[in-house]
This record gives sequence, C-alpha cells and structure tokens, in this order.
Amino acid sequence: MAARLIDSAPLRYTVPGQAPILRHCRTWTLADGSTLSLVTELPADQGMSITNAAEEVRAALEAKWGVGCRVAEHYPWPEGEHYDEQACTATGGINWWRLDTEELRAELGSVLDETRPTQPLS
Repeated sequence: MAARLIDSAPLRYTVPGQAPILRHCRTWTLADGSTLSLVTELPADQGMSITNAAEEVRAALEAKWGVGCRVAEHYPWPEGEHYDEQACTATGGINWWRLDTEELRAELGSVLDETRPTQPLS
C-alpha cells in the first residue's frame, strides 16, 4: 500500500495567554501503517509558531492520531521551503531534524505538492 492522504483538516492548538491558533495540517497513512502529520506554517500566519509550540502541537495531534503519530513541521517560506520532523526526548523535550524534501515527495506522492497550503487560515 502506498501512502494515502487521510485528513486535511486545520489543526487547532492552544498556548497559555493566547487565543487558539490554527495551522494547515495534512495527515497520511504510510505504507508501513504508521501515521505522519505535516503541520504548515506560512509566513503570514499569526500566533505562536509551530516550533515554539511544539509540545502543544504534538499533544493536539496525538489526541487525534495516537502517541505513535509522526509529526513534521512544514515551512514553505520564500527563502527556502523545508520540512523538519520532531520527536519527544526521554526527558519530555522535543528534538528536530531536517527531512530530505525529495525523499518525502517520493514517500507521500504528488499529493504532497498538490495539497500544499498557500493562504493562512482565518
């Protein structure tokens, strides 16, 4: 089975002292049966970034897809689009590493680019 896009609903997360934040989110079931959610931050998006709110973003996605859900941040910024996967450390923090965009495209298929967000959510 190839990767299959299973959800493209906005992700809502909250951080103390701020209104709820919305970001574009696309989730795939991968060939191995795991789940990968890509959360996009556009340059014009408002509210705490997905990197600074990594714990809140992860908690919202785990509530929906389970603790085994892979989480990646997507930045389609003019100065360099990139994807960073995140994972929890043994002490409860978050580590990030850059994903190879071409490998991700090969894994997820053309729908990765076809569903790429271009406008902020309101």
